Amino acid sequence: MVFRPASHRQPTLQRRKAVLRAALEVIAERGIGKATHRAIASRAGVPLSTTSYFFASIDELIVAALHEFTEATIKRMESVADLVSAGRLSPQAALDRFTALILAIPPEQSGAQFELYLEVRRRPELAADARRLLEAYETLVQKALEAAGATNSRTAARAFVALSDGITLQRFVWPRGIEDQRALREGLRVLLAGFSAKPTAQTETPDHGEPNRQGTVETTTEPTEGRSRHR
Repeated sequence: MVFRPASHRQPTLQRRKAVLRAALEVIAERGIGKATHRAIASRAGVPLSTTSYFFASIDELIVAALHEFTEATIKRMESVADLVSAGRLSPQAALDRFTALILAIPPEQSGAQFELYLEVRRRPELAADARRLLEAYETLVQKALEAAGATNSRTAARAFVALSDGITLQRFVWPRGIEDQRALREGLRVLLAGFSAKPTAQTETPDHGEPNRQGTVETTTEPTEGRSRHR
């Protein structure tokens, strides 16, 4: 086995990261269908052979780039979840931090994420990777929600992710600056309040009679005044 010096490995890792960043940018701007070895190499400023050196196929490169995005997102989410779990952030402060993290995701990264979701319909082989990305995102949100006191945290996490994805997608069409932040934070606050609320007692219904042995309710009807009686 040949051991390469660290001075050689470092530039190699940097070139690989440059290729992955370029792949995300190309996917976000042109779509997965336009993400080719040539386009990505040109964006990264490396020779065409560099992309095929690191990745045997364009599919492998696309999956690796999206995986890189997932890992970066997970690290950002873990910082929030750990703070909430340790009790250093209130639920409201956690929402503010979560909102800031979502809106700070570069467009090329979130664009690549949505491209993956859409591409699953045309290329089912990408479904497993898309689901892993979504599951990892929801799992981390679930951890933070449990620490914040939310009930049914798994369903709540899905709602949180769906809302944040929706706002992010809308920003591609119409970015509204501070209004986006307010809308996302308020929506998340309402969701958290709804999932944190304690179940209320079931509203009592008027007593219309006692159930009989078959479980049906027997009611009595008072005769109407003025109605003649049958003899």
